[in-house]
Amino acid sequence: MSRRIKNTISSKELLQAMGGIRDCYVKEADYAACAVTKKQPHRWYVAAGMAAMLALSILLPNLNKATAYAMQSLPVIGEYFKLVTFREYRFDDGRHSADVKWNKIYADKAGMDDSEKTGKQAHKSVKEINAQMEQKTEKLLKEFKKQVGALGYSSLTVDSKVVTNSSKYYCVMLSAFSSQADGYQADAFYTIEKSTGNLLELSNLFPENADYVDVLTAQIKKQMRQNMKKDENNVYFLDTDTPAALFDKIDENQQFYINGKDEIVICFAEGDVAPASMGTLHFVIPQKVVKELQKNE
Repeated sequence: MSRRIKNTISSKELLQAMGGIRDCYVKEADYAACAVTKKQPHRWYVAAGMAAMLALSILLPNLNKATAYAMQSLPVIGEYFKLVTFREYRFDDGRHSADVKWNKIYADKAGMDDSEKTGKQAHKSVKEINAQMEQKTEKLLKEFKKQVGALGYSSLTVDSKVVTNSSKYYCVMLSAFSSQADGYQADAFYTIEKSTGNLLELSNLFPENADYVDVLTAQIKKQMRQNMKKDENNVYFLDTDTPAALFDKIDENQQFYINGKDEIVICFAEGDVAPASMGTLHFVIPQKVVKELQKNE
């Protein structure tokens, strides 16, 4: 089990942290308190409280590295992971256009509340995700550049964003939209479990012998049929005369992410389980279904 974040800070650490405040701000806070004391003695406590709040409000921007490290034990300060854009590519010649961003995840050691082993695993997972996102992005850009100078029109947009940053999970989506004659959206999802630092696959969420593929597939098909009843424009590859297009079951490691409610969201690319005109599709799996599969874990 991981260790909990320390919710208190020692007197020594607090003194070190307070030492990072510039003297001028301390003097200003002292002056405000004294001035109020002389005029209105009965409000001294209010003024002192305001001065303390002022001191804390200016504490963070004036911390040196050593002081900031001491303050990491305070709750809320520091984050596990950050998604940062480190490179961009833009092109437009009137017929072909591209807007591509290379983003990387950075793991903040100070934000990890677990063991050294967990921290190392988190950095390993981040490195793997960054490599995959860069590889996919470079491949898409290479294909786009082949179209430049050719007849017709084409475009490419690539970016990534954080879809979940909860106490348990950090999920990032790499999104790419390319168009020539038709447009095509392709997404890739990456989920890190914060307590272990592991990059998760769908199979990691269930016991080894759990029949999760069939159970989740049944739940998704149920939702599809409900959606078709609600709106006739919703069409899925459930009942078709073309066996090759029929949606049979999800993959063992189907694309997914975990939302802010800790629910598993199964994701499909355009054209996988429905006409491409319906775009990418996401299905939220009820927690009661997941818990039933995980109860023997």
